[in-house]
Amino acid sequence: MFPAPLSERQLTALVRHLKNLEEMRQMEENRLEVAEAVIVPSLNEHIATLDELIRETKKKISQHIDDNPDLKRDSELLKSIPGVGEMLSSSLLAFAGNLRRFTSSKALVAYAGLNPQRCESGMFKGKSRLSKVGHGELRSALYMPAVVASQYNVVVKDLTERLKLRGKSGKERVCAAMRKLLQLAYGVVKSGKTFNAEIPLAG
Repeated sequence: MFPAPLSERQLTALVRHLKNLEEMRQMEENRLEVAEAVIVPSLNEHIATLDELIRETKKKISQHIDDNPDLKRDSELLKSIPGVGEMLSSSLLAFAGNLRRFTSSKALVAYAGLNPQRCESGMFKGKSRLSKVGHGELRSALYMPAVVASQYNVVVKDLTERLKLRGKSGKERVCAAMRKLLQLAYGVVKSGKTFNAEIPLAG
């Protein structure tokens, strides 16, 4: 497989940097809850610094996408899907690259490690942590948007409600929602058309 274009590699670096900053901030928040009073001001100062770095990095990600026509085109297509916002669209472009390189949505799902067999055999380890099979960063980015899409995206909501009636567990339904978001993402990018719940997309 050919190396990813420079614009994609730079986006991946920015998205990973943002994730690291957000994790650092959460760690400091956790420390703040049990910290002795003497270090609270220092922790608050560090959190404020991290907040500023997070804002700056988000701006850099948006600007980078705007400055690259291919990324901008695909980002707009992805964001037309209810449940796919700025961060998920950026993560999809960063961790999966040009979705057209996949031969099918099934291939993209397999790349992420979200094929049905994996979901049924224990993709989730613990409360919300995913197993290490497939692209963990991509699955992590999909998790919360899939939960939201299960409520507000008619295609995803219909799927998860049918699975609930069939007795599927909450984790299985979330996994299916993540998979459906990937299928929809592939469809809009492959077809070059924005999301329309009434029109089947390329799979």
